[in-house]
Amino acid sequence: MTHPDPELWICVKNTEDRWSIWPAALPVPAGWQAQGAPECHADCLARVEQNWRDPRPAALKEAMA
Repeated sequence: MTHPDPELWICVKNTEDRWSIWPAALPVPAGWQAQGAPECHADCLARVEQNWRDPRPAALKEAMA
């Protein structure tokens, strides 16, 4: 088995507006979409922190609006 480059990561977001990071060398999991280009781990974490301010699922945010 080939191991992915641990230095490159991508930010991913799902349909419920939840964010995560994923190794750039692996396929993005079903239900998630890449957000931007591969970056170092720290930059990906910073992007997630910047973009995912409200951890509630999208459906809950809509219901409470």
